[in-house]
Amino acid sequence: YCKRNTTLGEKVEEEGEEEVRYKLILIGSLPVHHLTTMAMLPWVVAEISKSRLAEKNLGAGLRSGGQLDPSTCNQKVFLCASASLVRCVSVLGEGIVWDPLTHTVLFECRPHQVTKLIHNSQEPSSFGCLVRDAKNCACYVFQCQDSTKVPEIISTLRQAGKSSARNDDITTISNKTSTGAFSKKFEVLFCGRVSVAHKKAPPALIDECIEKFSRLHGSGTSNKEGNDPSFPCLQALDENGLSPEISHTNTTDSHTHSAGVQPTSLQENRTMLFTVGRSQIFLVSPDTKKVAIEKSFREISFCSQGIHHVDHFGFICRETVEGGSFHFVCYVFQCTDESLVDEIMLTLKQAFSVAALQQNAKTQSQQCDSCPIQQLHRLCERIEGLPPSKTKLELQRHLATLDNQEQASVFENTMVCEEAAPVPVEAQQSSSRQRLEQFKSRAKRSLTESLEGIWKVIMLFLFLYSIMLKYSLYICYRLDSSLVLSPSSSLPGDAQPQGFRRRANTFSHPSTPSSAECSPPKLVRHYSVSTDTPHQSNDVAALSTQSAAYGVGESPLRSHRHSWRQQIFLRVATPQKNTETNGKNARLPIKSNQCGDSSIRVVLEERTKRSKEELRELWRKAILQQILLQRMERENQKLQASENDLQNKRLKLDYEEITPCLKDVTLVWEKMLGTPARAKVKFDTETIHAAVEQGVPRQHRGEIWKFLSEQYLLRQTVPSRPPANHTPYKELLKQLTSQQHAILIDLGRTFPTHPYFQAQLGAGQLSLYNLLKAYSLLDPEVGYCQGLSFIAGVLLLHMGEEDAFNMLKFLMYDVGLRKQYRPDMIILQIQMYQLSRLLHDYHRDLYSHLEQQEIGPSLYATPWFLTAFASHFPLGFVARVFDMLFLQGSEVIFKVALSLLGSHKPLILQHENLESIVDFIKTTLPNLGLVQMEKTINQVCQMDMSKQLQAYEVEYHVLQDELLDMPPTLNQQQRAAQLERTNQSLRQQNLDLLEELQVSHARVCSLESRVDALAQSEAQLREHVSALEEEKKQLFSTVTRLQDLLTSLGIHTTPDGHTL
Repeated sequence: YCKRNTTLGEKVEEEGEEEVRYKLILIGSLPVHHLTTMAMLPWVVAEISKSRLAEKNLGAGLRSGGQLDPSTCNQKVFLCASASLVRCVSVLGEGIVWDPLTHTVLFECRPHQVTKLIHNSQEPSSFGCLVRDAKNCACYVFQCQDSTKVPEIISTLRQAGKSSARNDDITTISNKTSTGAFSKKFEVLFCGRVSVAHKKAPPALIDECIEKFSRLHGSGTSNKEGNDPSFPCLQALDENGLSPEISHTNTTDSHTHSAGVQPTSLQENRTMLFTVGRSQIFLVSPDTKKVAIEKSFREISFCSQGIHHVDHFGFICRETVEGGSFHFVCYVFQCTDESLVDEIMLTLKQAFSVAALQQNAKTQSQQCDSCPIQQLHRLCERIEGLPPSKTKLELQRHLATLDNQEQASVFENTMVCEEAAPVPVEAQQSSSRQRLEQFKSRAKRSLTESLEGIWKVIMLFLFLYSIMLKYSLYICYRLDSSLVLSPSSSLPGDAQPQGFRRRANTFSHPSTPSSAECSPPKLVRHYSVSTDTPHQSNDVAALSTQSAAYGVGESPLRSHRHSWRQQIFLRVATPQKNTETNGKNARLPIKSNQCGDSSIRVVLEERTKRSKEELRELWRKAILQQILLQRMERENQKLQASENDLQNKRLKLDYEEITPCLKDVTLVWEKMLGTPARAKVKFDTETIHAAVEQGVPRQHRGEIWKFLSEQYLLRQTVPSRPPANHTPYKELLKQLTSQQHAILIDLGRTFPTHPYFQAQLGAGQLSLYNLLKAYSLLDPEVGYCQGLSFIAGVLLLHMGEEDAFNMLKFLMYDVGLRKQYRPDMIILQIQMYQLSRLLHDYHRDLYSHLEQQEIGPSLYATPWFLTAFASHFPLGFVARVFDMLFLQGSEVIFKVALSLLGSHKPLILQHENLESIVDFIKTTLPNLGLVQMEKTINQVCQMDMSKQLQAYEVEYHVLQDELLDMPPTLNQQQRAAQLERTNQSLRQQNLDLLEELQVSHARVCSLESRVDALAQSEAQLREHVSALEEEKKQLFSTVTRLQDLLTSLGIHTTPDGHTL
């Protein structure tokens, strides 16, 4: 039974977090030493599992005082796992809601504290886990009624642990003053993956992979599967660290799948951020905002760079496949140039080296060669997977290292155990306790001899304890074998696949039977993972397939993993013919018991045969239910997407509004926004200005900015020069940019305190990266400049990515902000001169004070112009500045700067040195009150200085020309440098004048075409007037003839037409 539901977290920040809940049976738990390794874990699990066969608990744990807890044995529990918490709670009964006052929490920890997981393939319904915290360490063994859910449970715990560990690493890094040495990001193009035969690659592997990809793309066999933006919270990545898009690539393409070559689709966005962490590699997709690939360092065996294709590189890693085995896969990526590949390879080399050194230092600090736990670990590693004969030789070799007295004790107790095999279980357990007490007293007496004696006694105690438990469990198994039929009781010993290790010949790893005698079930580690840091220990998982573990003629329970939707479909679409028959027993065929009593057989109940009409009705019902499930799933996805959009919008607009927008003003805005075909309707300028001055509703601000940009373009008689590159936004995202380093560095510096941009490589930072990358590809002349990230960030907070990109193009090309981001930044120098002249004309005393302290505008006003006040001022104030920027253009920045300096002039004049003045302008000035901010915006709405700014720009150029005409007072080299700078400036001015000339020429052409149209209209009107005059003459002559005719008839009429 498995239940999956979404619950509310106990903390506010965990609200809405997905939680996976499994109903299990807790077999037992045991406290262990905190240095317990993976090699020791099967012995601990076997000791816990034996409590189900024994009537009383035996022995002690691996740690002094560790006893099996009888209260936690064989009880029903709920194992709840989420991205931030793993909790095991008791179950009182069916239908009872969990309550912390009535239910018991057996353990609760962070997911990454579940450090080791073990799954025995001979007991597919059971698994064990090691929970490790700062003080205590315990091993828990669970059993699931549905054995096919065990791999899913282990995968869920593993992915939750990885996510929790990653979040802890990010938190640790963010809390430090400087980031870690290995936290670098690179933009790469994911080319595809290829299955390889060995973990080490030949030098030309990357080139061969690229050629295979090219052939497959040419033949049209590449993957056509699209991206699914909805990922489960916990299971977004499978056990190999792959997203569903990459994990299921080319599953329907037999040609590509058989060849092991899986290129990515050329129609999809293949760009990814290759992130090298302290112990793992992440590939984050900026398109889906999710982690696509995650690999730890110990999973990667080889990294290589292309020989002919020097801008490509790849790495080989191990991945598990269906059935428990594994293979090696090579992932291939492309970069912008060779230098970036070299930097990535060097970064990987340094990261691997540092991780190995840190792990070695950590291991050496925790364990020493003479530690008893370390010696036990080495002994367990040596006997792990060995056949009984070699295990015996290894144990004898270990016994040879002990002294004569200890060897005699071991052999004596071994013989006693073998002779006591036929003794009943109760007597055997009692004698075992007595012998154990004797060994304890002997160990206590020897503790005072020497340190070397202590180590040997502990080793002897652990070794003899394992031998006694082995024979005790063996006897219990033999007594119960005639009553309980074990699926593994008739397994041949050599049914294990080639290349897989077997456990040693202990009570949990029995020897291979040479006759018809049955052997106890072996404990083979089928699925073992560890979430410890990399390079810890050489714990290689002993993987074994389920089909190979059973003899011919048997039908074991399948361990094939299905998704929860597939489980529903299988239960509905393929119903059992006999519903009363137990599902688990119905799978077992009729066979004879090969050990114990041969008369015991499993007899299946006869299944009633259904008619065709009944089968057809069942299939029709199953299909309808499947369709209903799919519809419900689609509706749930829509609802979830809508909730995510609303939550994301609330997160974006998390700032304090400066000018509150009244309801009447909001209605005015909504009426203008709802006008049909508004992009072609020119609204009254005074109405728009009055509405902006009264306030802009925060929830409609993004749409209002688009409306203001449409009105701005309608008011422009001559359109500005559009960008030369007309590539759509989605296509730009598929390309690589050479500005990636500068963009990635500034991601963390852009609005670092805002929750939308705060998460490292979160949705906000990835959207910002997409926007800046697309513009750098659209405008290669500007590329990326510091300050653009704040402009783009403000736009992203109020609209989607593509709309923000269009608005960024409008601000850069139509409003004219693009000029100040050019590499020479000549326009920025002109803006600094214009601001100085404004201060000189409006606030002469403030200007004189700043000049006296030699404070130019470039010391404090440069970020104001490059970021539109977004880098230092509150977001509410910045949003109001952008309202005016979309309405009036770039001169708004001058108005705001002049208003801020003028309103704080008395405070600035009080400071008497350069440092205090600059510090006041940079730190105190942005922390304005709401009243002062609103006052500043109202002043900006009333100011008009467009003509003055144009005059100051002309004045700047005239002064520059006069400076060039001055007599030379410099040497020849300095004069040449000055002339070179002047020439470059003149060349740029010529380009600007040429652009203005083109605009003027376009305007003249527009006016000429308008004059021609008016002339044509005038000619048409003249012709129309002539036609009307001719018609008037004709009508007058007709009237005259009619009057003459009436007179001849004797009818006289008055001039007004009345008859006399």
